[in-house]
Amino acid sequence: MATTTSSIARAVAPPRPPPRTRPRTVASATNARANDEDHVVVIVRRRALMMAFAGCACASCAAPNAQAMVKLIESDAAASMTYDVARDAGLDATFARGMATMMSGFESAVKERKRALFETLFATMRDTGRDELAMCEIGAGTLPNIDFIASMAPRAVDLIAIDPNDAMRAFAEDNLAAALAASDNEVNVRFVHGVAEALPLPDNSMDAVVSTLTLCSVVDQRVALKEIRRVLKPGGALLFLEHVLSETDPKFAELQEKLTPLQIKAADGCHLNRRTLDVIRDEFSAVDGEYYELDGFWVISPQVSGIAVA
Repeated sequence: MATTTSSIARAVAPPRPPPRTRPRTVASATNARANDEDHVVVIVRRRALMMAFAGCACASCAAPNAQAMVKLIESDAAASMTYDVARDAGLDATFARGMATMMSGFESAVKERKRALFETLFATMRDTGRDELAMCEIGAGTLPNIDFIASMAPRAVDLIAIDPNDAMRAFAEDNLAAALAASDNEVNVRFVHGVAEALPLPDNSMDAVVSTLTLCSVVDQRVALKEIRRVLKPGGALLFLEHVLSETDPKFAELQEKLTPLQIKAADGCHLNRRTLDVIRDEFSAVDGEYYELDGFWVISPQVSGIAVA
């Protein structure tokens, strides 16, 4: 198999680099005081930008006609200490730039698969009478899924985009602006620093959680999936698309195993040897998922995708 640039390159920090920097803010935004200043939140309402901090309930930060708006909470302190480790700002910036500029081939290869997944997710929501949705994307990165969400979701969406790499936000904002310009839906997006193992969200608050190329790099998949289940409403769904260990080629799987330690160091904790679909099936009672292989993406060619219902 030939390697492509999209299989690369997620260069990130070694364990325990210097303390992370504060999240980036938008120049035009106004800052408000809050108890947890690490949870800077940008609320993007179609073409308008405004700034708030997690937990702010003032009228100016509330989105009219968006009943799905969820108030953020403090993430579990012990879990945050364990899983939200300090990061190197320089390496994070390099990784974010790589994800923004080197993933177009991969996104093209999975575009129709993603489209079908989001169509299924949103059709189910509409069938149950939900036209205002609270959604969370873990490892949201550069927001590679925002086109699907902005164009295909029901009338109003409150999307909480969570990522531990604060350098992703600048690229995410660019993708968001382009998606909103092409959509008439009401879309609120809040960018929050965080990890999947310690979500700053109340129990039973999310209609859906999205994870694409993220469960490969969380520190603990089972803890992350239990957190996702905690925040999902009854009947809420996890949409996932992840690369995994090969199920069809033992020699290739052995290669993935051998390369995993290097990949973890070079690619922000990314594991090539996970059996993610098996773990999702252990944690969710209803899972519609499949294993498949992409052509031309080398060690991330083996993939799984689907929807799991809480």
